[in-house]
Amino acid sequence: MIRIKPFIILGFLISTLGFAIPSFAQSAGGAFKGIGNNNDPIQIEADKLEIIDDENTALLTGNVSVVQGETLMQATRIKVFYERAGESGKTKSGIRQIEASGKVAVRSGENKVSADQATINMISETVLMTGNVIVSQAGNVLSACKVTVNLKTNVSNVTPCSSSSGSSGNERVKILLTPKSRN
Repeated sequence: MIRIKPFIILGFLISTLGFAIPSFAQSAGGAFKGIGNNNDPIQIEADKLEIIDDENTALLTGNVSVVQGETLMQATRIKVFYERAGESGKTKSGIRQIEASGKVAVRSGENKVSADQATINMISETVLMTGNVIVSQAGNVLSACKVTVNLKTNVSNVTPCSSSSGSSGNERVKILLTPKSRN
């Protein structure tokens, strides 16, 4: 279960009121669960691919779609930083980092995340999503400006948007929780 630290008290209050948030709390990291799984093939589609071998990078641009297992990632641009053949591997997949930008959307099952940018660090097993971050699962929605997920420890940190006027009135993380039917 992903623990969103600022919401421990809120989570207790909501669960006391009969709402279920554990599965919603998993959705931020859950959307990325298939990425880097060596057992599933990866299907990649893009308008353009540029391999910059001396920088160990590949740049995919234009309607980029990456599918691995049940995980789908879409973005305008995805840059992949990879290890060279023969390098001592720090990751199982040979990919060090993935940087996605331009209306990034990731989906795995009912877990969905969207943001302006996402960085997946395969070495530290962390995901950083910034800009208009929306996390949703089964009618529950979280919105913020920055979400960091540690995939090893299942801890998420959520940061609100800074107010452009300098006042603290808009600097809030927003959550919409939908109660489950009790039939």
